[in-house]
Amino acid sequence: MSEFTHMKTFILIVELGSLAAAARRLNLSAVAVSKQLTKLENDLGVQLIIRSTRRLELTQIGKSYFLQCQRILEEVEVASALISQVKVIPNGILNIISGRHFAFSYIIPYLKEFLLKYPDIELNLEFAERIPDLQTESIDVVIGMSLSATGDVIQKKIATTSYVMCASNEYLQKFGRPEKPSDMINHCYITHSRRKPDNEIAFNTKEVVVLKPFMRVNDAHAMLNLALEGLGIVMLHHYVVEKYLEKGSLEQLLTPFMISEIPIYVAYPQRRFVPSKVRCFIDFIIEKMK
Repeated sequence: MSEFTHMKTFILIVELGSLAAAARRLNLSAVAVSKQLTKLENDLGVQLIIRSTRRLELTQIGKSYFLQCQRILEEVEVASALISQVKVIPNGILNIISGRHFAFSYIIPYLKEFLLKYPDIELNLEFAERIPDLQTESIDVVIGMSLSATGDVIQKKIATTSYVMCASNEYLQKFGRPEKPSDMINHCYITHSRRKPDNEIAFNTKEVVVLKPFMRVNDAHAMLNLALEGLGIVMLHHYVVEKYLEKGSLEQLLTPFMISEIPIYVAYPQRRFVPSKVRCFIDFIIEKMK
């Protein structure tokens, strides 16, 4: 059996997180998959994965080797496409990170259609409000974030939204309504801990108000619920709070002072060849957003 086959098995073990899962995917026994991994490590003279009864963990050299193997397989995919002169059928595991509200607005409603169109793609969708290290975490796509990605990535603006400052009627009756940006200093401001800095608000008048946040959380959904409970003022994307503003559960504040356009990005690792599974997913979601 070739080293190339062992490399593909190694990649599958890492992506699926276990020898048993890789064995099922390859229609082999777990013992056979374990032997392939051991043979690869013996040939290389290094340990790639630390095995335990509970989990598998890549060694440092294993992490580097995994990234290099991914690049090699991508090059093989390019070569195969050039030789056959046919479009590569999108396939494989697609690891996506998206904010919860963006996902429920623009991904979840269309997943059935996407999976019917691309049945050979297996989605791994994580709801998170963070920008990961796309290379070391093996993330294929980060979508729906207003935070900029860093490192060796391609980032594109796919839409714009706006921040809305809002609070519940209960809060406003108790603490009053801010009429100008500087009034925020006297209010209970609930901030997102991922914003840097998380204690400043920039307004369209170029005024920046520095606050002492009442509370910090790392999830927009939690911020929304805290505001609905009357615990403070929040600043969230318009599509997150839109229906609550329409129902009157929340009231919009300082509207004339808010910055009108906030970019929404998609980011993916910088590669000479963008895998077809990544291209088709991004194109599909952007088309649905229109």
